[in-house]
Amino acid sequence: MIDLRKLMLMIQEQKQMNANLALEFECDVDHDDPKPLIKLINYIINYLTPLSEKAIEISLNAYREGSMLSFALFTEETEIPPLSDQLDDTLKLYNASLELKHDEGKFVQILITFE
Repeated sequence: MIDLRKLMLMIQEQKQMNANLALEFECDVDHDDPKPLIKLINYIINYLTPLSEKAIEISLNAYREGSMLSFALFTEETEIPPLSDQLDDTLKLYNASLELKHDEGKFVQILITFE
């Protein structure tokens, strides 16, 4: 079992990133190997960081069917690069899906939903 809260705190500490965290307890993923998930989260952080100098807003929420991890960033960018096609394989490992939202010149949000 992977504790997403502990994982996000560890990543934030190791990367010493500019982020505001709002993390609920008891958000677990039924998988033994966190390495691909760490790579996925690092990819998302590295994807968002150049889009703004503002802090990334990271929230973790539990809900009935699983957990949702949200990365939001206020940005003035009107165009953003596409996400890598290789993320799908990692998402499948954790029974997760990813959604990218971009309101041009306002924000970028990436939602990962774990079922």
